[in-house]
Amino acid sequence: MKAYAQQSRPSTAERDRLIAEHVDAARRIALRVARRCPDWISPDDLTSAALLGLAEAAERYDSQRPEPFMVFAEKRIKGAIMDELRRGDIMPRRVRQMARKVGATIQELERTLGGPPDDEAVAASLGVTVEHYREELEQLIHVTVGALDHLEHEPTAGEATSPARQAEKRELLRQVRSALEGLDQRELLILSLYYNEELTYLEIGQVLGVTTSRVCQLHGRAVARLRAQLEGGRAQGRARGGRAAAAEEVAHG
Repeated sequence: MKAYAQQSRPSTAERDRLIAEHVDAARRIALRVARRCPDWISPDDLTSAALLGLAEAAERYDSQRPEPFMVFAEKRIKGAIMDELRRGDIMPRRVRQMARKVGATIQELERTLGGPPDDEAVAASLGVTVEHYREELEQLIHVTVGALDHLEHEPTAGEATSPARQAEKRELLRQVRSALEGLDQRELLILSLYYNEELTYLEIGQVLGVTTSRVCQLHGRAVARLRAQLEGGRAQGRARGGRAAAAEEVAHG
């Protein structure tokens, strides 16, 4: 098996050719991610990570694979960029805690009011002014939604086909869909325009007829709500798993 793996690897000349032909594509991927990151994240660092991911892909690519090289490489380029962001620990603990608090407060008010609360209600519940709450929201756009990190992870061949990995991914997708259903239409539109269409805040503001700052705030609120719902879903899943394990232990006891 080891001998086959060595034989299937590209030659040095082929590896160098793959890297040279796809350097610009790797840079574009890095810069596309960089435009969504806070100012303190260096685009050069992300580009370096992307090029490392490209080099690794070129080293590992098997020309006998059914997928084209760029499809194979893009997964590793994005994975290398995500690893660089995680290593940097870019989000202060205070902001992560704030994201959880805002999300939990919105969820609680939704249950109490029977619908999405406005900014005034959330600010009052948090004990801050509306202006302060909106300033905080603008920081939340950079908080990573936990479960989405796992969906971005590129598994090994063994992991991808294992029943446990497939079950985990199905559960994560179910949680994400359920969380998205809890957002209002404007928040869903903003997420779609930002992540799918890759519009800037200025462009989204022009579509919605609001300021760039307001788009940033609405994006932050949507992320906080998603995070709270996803973490709540994972907690319920762990509780169900624990009850199932306990029941099985009793049954076999």
